[in-house]
Amino acid sequence: MTILTMPRLGETMEDGVVSAWLVQPGQSFKRGDPLIEIETDKTAVEFPALGPGTLTETLVSPGDRVTVGDPIARIDLSGAEDWTGGDSDKEEVTPASPVAVEASGIATADPPPPAKEPLSGGGGPMRVTPVARRAARLAGIDLSALIGTGRRGRIELRDVQGHASADAGDEMRIDGIAYAASGPETGVPVLLVHGYAGDRSTWAALASGLARAGMRVAVVDLPGHGQTTREAESPDDLGLGLSAVVREIFAGQLPHVVAHSLGAVPATALALAGKVASLTLIAPAGLGLHIDAEFIRGMAEPASVGAVSHLLRRLSDRPTGLSPDAITTIYGQLQKGRLIGLADLLLGRGGQTVDIVSDLESLSRRMPVRVLTGHRDRILDWRDTLVLSPRVAVHHFPSAGHMPHWDHPAEVLDILARGLTT
Repeated sequence: MTILTMPRLGETMEDGVVSAWLVQPGQSFKRGDPLIEIETDKTAVEFPALGPGTLTETLVSPGDRVTVGDPIARIDLSGAEDWTGGDSDKEEVTPASPVAVEASGIATADPPPPAKEPLSGGGGPMRVTPVARRAARLAGIDLSALIGTGRRGRIELRDVQGHASADAGDEMRIDGIAYAASGPETGVPVLLVHGYAGDRSTWAALASGLARAGMRVAVVDLPGHGQTTREAESPDDLGLGLSAVVREIFAGQLPHVVAHSLGAVPATALALAGKVASLTLIAPAGLGLHIDAEFIRGMAEPASVGAVSHLLRRLSDRPTGLSPDAITTIYGQLQKGRLIGLADLLLGRGGQTVDIVSDLESLSRRMPVRVLTGHRDRILDWRDTLVLSPRVAVHHFPSAGHMPHWDHPAEVLDILARGLTT
């Protein structure tokens, strides 16, 4: 076992930002395989392995700024010659010329895809080109709210510009329900419904991606949440006003509904009312008894900003990317106590009180129904999806938590962009 240190990628480089690990722990590689992407002040470079080995542990994460020579990973060389530098003199590595790099199959720059190339990507850690990072900073755009359309999901300038355009829709209200719409009015209609203690901002990246894919996207704040003035004292109240929103936004068209967590309850009710073309549920509530009661009660009656910060970490298998100011804002909203009654009725002595299993069985005979579930979900148990009808398509994300659309945004976008086409 040996330590891989941060390489020096140029004479003036003193440190760099880790953009992405291109090999995952436990994965073997050979000489020339790209291991890590590092962003310097001048460019983003994929650093190749200088010999074979197996990555056993990463010591830094995407977004970390690391000084040249500091440890970044543990490598198992399995008896091969030590090429990492280990604890000895640090080896300076200069990136190969573009021609040599391309010949070895390791690209350092991505040509723009064709204008009509489908949105896709490999998900994983955030990868951002320097020009996109600067543009986002100047525009005040949170990079975690974007989905990259570059190679392996890299965020590029066009993604920042497209997000700014997609966010141009103004907030509106119908029957007390706050909502915003984006994308072409003639596009395939899609309604996004958030989960417990969330609001429509949790869909920012996915809504932007779907709008850029040509869909007409509406995102709502459910009763008791966000800027909606209606309250929700019970799970059934979460569907109040949704029918009016659908009727107004989509002018009689049946939307494809995508709902997360507890949002599955009002979304399923809307589908049962015959007002939905298809139903996609991400980490849905209502499939079994298990639920993180501490999270539910903690978000309903938050003890402090710090407590909210800890609870939010349970949502994702990766860093949430929320700034301290954003968490403080969330705490301020939760302090209003709008979720207390809802939390009391959502939790019973044995766990969840909501059950949508039989409803999904019925709906799967009438329309496409799909479920996306993360195996590292800490709020609900992904194994509850095993009770679903074989007619329900279930997409598994072994390395995702309760928010697969945060942990693997490109894959989720691809599933929806391909499936919501009629």
